[in-house]
Amino acid sequence: MFKTLFRPLFNAINFNKIEKLAESGDSDAQNKLGVMYHLGSYVPQDYKKAVLWYTKAANQAHVQAQANLGEMYEYGNGVIRDDTKAVFWYTKAAGAGDVNAQNALGWMYEKGKGVEQDYAEAVEWYSKAASQGTADAQYNLGVMYDAGRGVSQDYRKALNLFQKSAEQGYAPGQTSLGMMYAEGHGLEKNIPIAIEWYHKAAEQGYVLAQRLLGDYYEAKKNIARAVHWYLLAAKQGESTAQTNLGLMYGVGQDIMKNAVISYALLEMASAGGNETAMDIRYVIAKELNSAQIDEAHLLAQEPEELWKRIENTVQK
Repeated sequence: MFKTLFRPLFNAINFNKIEKLAESGDSDAQNKLGVMYHLGSYVPQDYKKAVLWYTKAANQAHVQAQANLGEMYEYGNGVIRDDTKAVFWYTKAAGAGDVNAQNALGWMYEKGKGVEQDYAEAVEWYSKAASQGTADAQYNLGVMYDAGRGVSQDYRKALNLFQKSAEQGYAPGQTSLGMMYAEGHGLEKNIPIAIEWYHKAAEQGYVLAQRLLGDYYEAKKNIARAVHWYLLAAKQGESTAQTNLGLMYGVGQDIMKNAVISYALLEMASAGGNETAMDIRYVIAKELNSAQIDEAHLLAQEPEELWKRIENTVQK
């Protein structure tokens, strides 16, 4: 009882202390106050106030505040989205050694956001962050080596970077490492190890890994597992998973045929721009009457019922 009474009082005192320091011009306190408003910690979340305090600290050359402010501009939280300003603040923080800003700046150069696209510059900043052990930077740099963007293609370097990222539990790194094993890039092909890494990422909710597991189990005719992983990916809007699952129900491939479920899934995938889904949906539509098409439309618009139907068909 006393703990529950004491905690709000302690939080209020802590906030007031930080606020007073921030108002007196202390840049550390200003950044902390920005973080509190950013995350809604001890106070209601307020992005505009977060930007206000980050800006005060950033203008005093507070490195973390500069990186935080860059993020606010990149994502348009509390300010109008402005990639140019994001790059400006990331550059200041990255130049001072902030690892998150270095990785973010690499991303901006890779994608050409707020700056002219420059793969070599992206590699340089990813390398700075990756050398400090940052998992997402290691992954991003691995992607550059894997694709040969900004550097000569080098599967072994990509593999090494994906391995480092994966071992830190970073789901994209785990998935890419699995893909290297699946494709035999940089090492001998090993499907069982690939599947192990896919599982690690998929169990964290990483959608690509979930869909890849669906592909694997469908090929192995393990339909229950294929549907399980495709369904998890489909719920996250992964259009290829929606298409593959729709095709399975459309043709009755090792599962009870259900053209209504098929059409609903294909409609969702088509809305996501999947051209294959559009083509298959046209064929499936010929098997349905107008009432069934209306039913499928409703399922696609309110998918909770669709997910239940899919789960029930597998249980049966």
